[in-house]
Amino acid sequence: MNRAERDAQFAQFVTERSARLLLLARHLCCDFSGAEDLTQSVLEKAYLKWGRVSQASDPYAYVRRMLINLNHDRYRRQPSREYATELLGEGRALLSFPGGQVPADEMDQVIDRLALRRAMAELTPRERSVVVLRYLEDLSEAETALELGIKVGTVKSACHRALSRLRVLAGKVREER
Repeated sequence: MNRAERDAQFAQFVTERSARLLLLARHLCCDFSGAEDLTQSVLEKAYLKWGRVSQASDPYAYVRRMLINLNHDRYRRQPSREYATELLGEGRALLSFPGGQVPADEMDQVIDRLALRRAMAELTPRERSVVVLRYLEDLSEAETALELGIKVGTVKSACHRALSRLRVLAGKVREER
């Protein structure tokens, strides 16, 4: 395959799959800017290895695994979690929404999403990866185990722990309102 064909094939992959990879990264990182950086980094790495990636039986699964590995590496290198927030007196965070104010009937949905995002951020990288692959990517336990290189029993226990923690953490966040 010549360079022009390779670049066209990669461009088509990016067009078709980058939005899904970004969504996956957002759930893994629990941070929009970090997810964009992670997606960009994994696409750069995929481009450099495109000859090998394109030969895989499922290039998306290959790149998805690269994304998960890169996120785990990023998490290991990060000494502590830092979140940028703008504070308004007495420690209240300012939330900005496109278009101004959020209608009252939609506020509960916004709060639920924020509660879930905060709760997901508290999970370990493995637990978060298992939950994202099982429920966002809709993989089976066996497929998730294969994707992460762990045993099916580990997927089951990590998923159980993660869901239990999510229930508790999301409940606490909702109580804080």
